[in-house]
Amino acid sequence: MKTSIAITLAVLMFALPGRIASQQVNSMRGSEVSAADQAPAERKYQGEMPGAQKIIKRTFKGQPPLIPHTTDNFDEITIADNPCLACHMSGEFNGKKIPKVAASHLLTAAAGAEPALDMTRWQCNSCHVAQVDAKPLVGNTFKTRGR
Repeated sequence: MKTSIAITLAVLMFALPGRIASQQVNSMRGSEVSAADQAPAERKYQGEMPGAQKIIKRTFKGQPPLIPHTTDNFDEITIADNPCLACHMSGEFNGKKIPKVAASHLLTAAAGAEPALDMTRWQCNSCHVAQVDAKPLVGNTFKTRGR
């Protein structure tokens, strides 16, 4: 009995890998696995200049606000500089009302001192993303709750 099980296992160990290797691997994206990925077409952001478009409504509670303007010509956010703060720290820029950095992102300041952005919230584009006018890549049946 033990001998027949051992023989069966030995046959499977040598036959199965050959069978698996002979099967063709197909990707879910419908192209050869070894084919180079095609870069997506470059899209323009919805808003050209900051302040020229409406705020994008949030679709669910707790959603970070979306950026309704292009960020193409902005300097990169670095440890030393955050170009978003030039406008969004005060909530007003060139006489226009704009979304101000949320209190949850600020460190409590000493009496009379300007509040400072918490460095754990420094990289704005980790949560807040600019929007492009593009159809979704995947079908979606999500319905907003009217927020």
